[in-house]
Amino acid sequence: MTTRPAGQSIDIATARFRLRTLTPADASARWQDWGKDPQVMGPLNAPVRDMPLNYLANYAASFDNEHRHLIGIFDKASDTHIGFFIIEIDRVHRCATFNVVIGDKIWWGKSVVNETRAALLDHFFERRGVEKAIGSPLARNFPAVFNYKAQGWRHEGTLRGHRLSVNDGARLDQYQFGLLRDDWRKLRKAGA
Repeated sequence: MTTRPAGQSIDIATARFRLRTLTPADASARWQDWGKDPQVMGPLNAPVRDMPLNYLANYAASFDNEHRHLIGIFDKASDTHIGFFIIEIDRVHRCATFNVVIGDKIWWGKSVVNETRAALLDHFFERRGVEKAIGSPLARNFPAVFNYKAQGWRHEGTLRGHRLSVNDGARLDQYQFGLLRDDWRKLRKAGA
C-alpha cells in the first residue's frame, strides 16, 4: 500500500452530513458496489467494474490532502458512507476542481450535493486560499447540471464533443461551470 504524504485532512459537519478525508480503512463492499452499478457510473462516463478492496485502499492512499483531496460524505445519523468528493487544487492559479459521486441511490434527489458542496466551498474559499471553483459535468448529466445552476455556479462554456462515451464511443459534450470566491461570498451573504 502506498503511504499518503502528510497534508491537512478535512472533517466538516453540515446539518445532515459529515465530510471527512477518506483513508485506506474506508475501502468497503459498499464502495465497491457503486463501481459495479451502471446507474452510478453512467452519468460519470466511467466504466462499470469490480474494484478489489486493496485497489480502493490504495486509491484512497494516493490522495495527498494538499493538491488532491478524497472526501467522504457520511450520513450523520447512521455514519453510513454515501458518496465522496474528489477535489483537485491548482495552487498557481488558486482554482479547485470539484467532482462528486453519490453512490447510495437512496440519497439521490435529496439535496446532498449542494448541502455538502456548500460546506466545502466555504472551507476551500476561506481556509485554503482557493479563489475559483470549477465543475465539468457531461451535458447529459442532468442532475449535476441542475445542482450547479441551483447553487449559483455560472455556465462558462460548452466543450463540444469533448469526451468519448465509454459505452459506445459516441462523442459527448462537456459543460464548464465556474464559481468565484467573491460571487460565493455574495450568495452566502444573501442567504443562498
